Amino acid sequence: MQEEAYLSDVGKSLRDLWRHRPGQEIPAAVLDTVDALWPEPKPRPQLTHKKKTPGGWHLIFTLPPGVSFREVLNRQEYFADACRGFVEIRKVAGYCHINIRAGHLENHYPYQWDSAPYQSMALPVPIGYSPALEVLDLAEAPHLLVAGVTGFGKSNYLLGLIHSLLPVAKVAIIDLKRLQFSYLKNHTALAKNEKEAVQLVGALNREMERRIDILESAGVEKIQDYKGDMPFIVLVIDEVAEISDPETIRLVDRIVRLARATGISVVAATQRPSKRVQLFKDDTRDMFAARLCYLMPDEVSSRMILGENCPLAAQLPEVKGRGIYKFGVTVKEIQSMHLPLRQAKKLLQGQEVNVWDVTQSVKRLPPR
Repeated sequence: MQEEAYLSDVGKSLRDLWRHRPGQEIPAAVLDTVDALWPEPKPRPQLTHKKKTPGGWHLIFTLPPGVSFREVLNRQEYFADACRGFVEIRKVAGYCHINIRAGHLENHYPYQWDSAPYQSMALPVPIGYSPALEVLDLAEAPHLLVAGVTGFGKSNYLLGLIHSLLPVAKVAIIDLKRLQFSYLKNHTALAKNEKEAVQLVGALNREMERRIDILESAGVEKIQDYKGDMPFIVLVIDEVAEISDPETIRLVDRIVRLARATGISVVAATQRPSKRVQLFKDDTRDMFAARLCYLMPDEVSSRMILGENCPLAAQLPEVKGRGIYKFGVTVKEIQSMHLPLRQAKKLLQGQEVNVWDVTQSVKRLPPR
């Protein structure tokens, strides 16, 4: 028995030496975490593939009977702490994929945006750093849902998003709180009350129908393939839960469901996901393929925004601007750029005043 124990100890020591050889620190940290969370003889995730990537590592695990994907996903924080990096866990074809990105995520990134490196995207918008800058092609999404408790970055993100869009798209805003975006009244179509909101979304519905007719006549399926004059339009709604008019709700719902091909996107923000759930129908919510969620008060709220398998927004540190970005199967922790209101106003200096009254019926929109 003593000889068997000795051989077992020797085998474990050799395994540990091989596991922690130079250059393998991150995979070793992941495997050490697996050992701690699933001690033998319990079933445990089994590493079947590993590959070094430009920003870190990509590991693939098989899950034996008795170990669920959600069980691994719920332990994401343990892996992140062990690797001292950023961990993304997703399920692909029954396998558990763990992506680890090395690098340090700062608590503050000033707003700096240049769309030039992203010319391959139809409508690029910045999301945040992870630690590299994450950029979304909003035209492909085509809608973005932004959520989080008050004071942790949601409204400031919308501010930066709008300024990134102004040079390349037409922006319409529903701001029933009336204060955050009032300085943009000469550069956007701005609705500050329910009456103006229903007029705005009604006009956007008419514009959507007009564009559908044009694209159909041109024989193309989407705005990206159209050669004529048709700029992208983005409707930004700050706090969708404040909308109570049934007609406004119906018209927004219709835009979300039907406007993708016409180049009209919706960015909707909420701090109360239960209210947000009541605003959109189930099939409409699915159209928000891109989601950005800042700190949430509990895991239930996080799952309502990010999906049943993603409680991560409730586990975020209390850092303003820190959020979880989800697009398709990709889930990343990000730090969004900070744009002070004073700086935002300065960005408009020197820009031509271009009042866009979307509620007026027009035959052609100004060129992009």
